[in-house]
Amino acid sequence: MAMVTGLIPILRSAIEATTDYNGRTMWFGFLAVRLVTLYIAEMPWSKVDLDFQCDVNASEFCRKDCFNAHFNIPMVSLWNFTFILFIISVLLMELFASQLRYNLIKAKLKHGAHSENLANPALTGVKSHELATKDIMIDFHHEKKMLVLYLFCVLLRLIIELGFLYALFFCQLPKVDGAPISCSTQLCTGPYVCLVRAAVEKRMAIFMLCTISLAIMCTCILFAFYTTCHYLVFGRNHHGSCI
Repeated sequence: MAMVTGLIPILRSAIEATTDYNGRTMWFGFLAVRLVTLYIAEMPWSKVDLDFQCDVNASEFCRKDCFNAHFNIPMVSLWNFTFILFIISVLLMELFASQLRYNLIKAKLKHGAHSENLANPALTGVKSHELATKDIMIDFHHEKKMLVLYLFCVLLRLIIELGFLYALFFCQLPKVDGAPISCSTQLCTGPYVCLVRAAVEKRMAIFMLCTISLAIMCTCILFAFYTTCHYLVFGRNHHGSCI
């Protein structure tokens, strides 16, 4: 529930921010959907230790030893870590947009266009300017550096999702394929036959995460292709403000 509660500041940031750019709401939407998916997917994995059972010949110590040998990848921790990386890739663009907004207002202040509107002429902070309370839309037609940084953030998300999808399909999914597990370790030579209970639910949780990851990957590819063609290849000239 604490994770789902985290939706509130995420959605509030997407709605209340004064600096906007193409696709911003969509990425924050993916953050919200990914968070809910993590919350649901972790339910079947909450008691995976108890769901790992071995035959009657195995002691509790050997059962835990076999569990550690079979689940040698911290699955839920990997899911959460990947979500943190996704958040970082989104916040990077937020940082770049915030810096661009700051530079714009600072330039306006430097040229003295605001001096007659200030209640106190001694105030020179950026927050004193009227632009600090206005919505600003970044135009990538003019802000080429911001466009490159934006594409870098999208590429970073694609790389993160590729690694995450690989871990889900080739490292985690085989762990719960429903087949009997033959366990033999250095501490417990065995061999012991073990299995994972509720394997179907655990596989379904992985498939849920794979679906969201594939959706994010496809969006990254399509969005990067569209952005590159629209702003760089065709180079359409739009008149108006540079931000």
